[in-house]
Amino acid sequence: MVTLQNRMIMKKTAHILAFALLAAACSKETHDPVNTPGGTPGQVSNVQVENQNGTARISYSLPDNPDLLYVKAVYEQRPGKTREVKSSFYNNFLIVDGFGDSLKHTVKLYAVSRSEVASAPVEVVVEPKVPPVVLIRRSFRIREDFGGVNLTFENTTKAEVAIFVLTKDSTGQMKETNVRYTKAPNGNYSIRGFDAVEREFRFFARDQYGNYSDTLTGSWVPIYERWLDKTKFREVILPGDTPFGWGYPISGLWNGTMWHSADKFDGMPMTISFDMGVLAKLSRISFWQRPNEWIYLQNNVRKFELWGIADTPPGNGSYDGWTKLLEHTLIKPSGLPVGQVSQEDRDKGKEGEHIDVSLSMPKVRYLRVKILRTWTDGGFAANIQEMRFYGNDK
Repeated sequence: MVTLQNRMIMKKTAHILAFALLAAACSKETHDPVNTPGGTPGQVSNVQVENQNGTARISYSLPDNPDLLYVKAVYEQRPGKTREVKSSFYNNFLIVDGFGDSLKHTVKLYAVSRSEVASAPVEVVVEPKVPPVVLIRRSFRIREDFGGVNLTFENTTKAEVAIFVLTKDSTGQMKETNVRYTKAPNGNYSIRGFDAVEREFRFFARDQYGNYSDTLTGSWVPIYERWLDKTKFREVILPGDTPFGWGYPISGLWNGTMWHSADKFDGMPMTISFDMGVLAKLSRISFWQRPNEWIYLQNNVRKFELWGIADTPPGNGSYDGWTKLLEHTLIKPSGLPVGQVSQEDRDKGKEGEHIDVSLSMPKVRYLRVKILRTWTDGGFAANIQEMRFYGNDK
């Protein structure tokens, strides 16, 4: 039997418990770090240096500290420019990079804990080998080319660099006329658009860290070049050539109104031939696909060769006496599957393909376009919107 006194005691006890729970809920919550500080880490030891081009690989033994997170290197890559490199505790080495010279540089190594407490530094001296930006500049080879100059270079370390070309503008001021960004192991390209008169050019390289090479300066005389007179072009039909179809004759190739083949049911290759009406040393060609919804699709050419001959071609349609001037494959910038295009693809289709002809190629008068592949990969027809031909016909 519950008495009145017992009820009073139970009620009082409930009030006390409720107050205790409320006080506990309102007490200040504290958060301790998941990784408690383990003190200052020890230093790295057994430091070894392997000097490389513009960089150095530094290996070491890690301190025995479970709280270790990473090792960092702090150094000046050039006067006034400090750089910091970090390497996880999973590694026993790091790479210090960004050097633009082959001088001695002091590097400070710190072991750093999860609480961002750093050890005392260990100093080590690195002496990088010749930086890539200097090696690339030393490899520059310049020669006169059609409408400008040709530059070749070697980039054996595949460093990310920009190559700058300067020449005087119409006011006589030395200005940047071309910049090429590359990490290719080598390169060969031309800077064009100049008259066949002596002109000064300057060349230098800059790497991704802001280091510059010295400048190569010289004067060259661009080789005369012109867009060859398309009014002199005419069709030549040789045995084995593919006839035109759909009302688009070969003259559309140089008039920009499109050439389209007839259906050819035995597949590739397809060949068309024509006479430029003049003996010329070709410097480059420009090539455009059928535009709009047709780019990188169906009968547009994907891979072709250009052949040339100076004298009247053999009447049997053979390639005797012909020289292969170039071979070119069109690459879709986006890499999307056939039937899908990006804005980058559309822009490239509008820009066209601009292909150099080697200076070693002979003078020719007759040309033969040999189509090896279309975007249908083995279809029965082909088309080209336009081709332009440049060179020296003097």
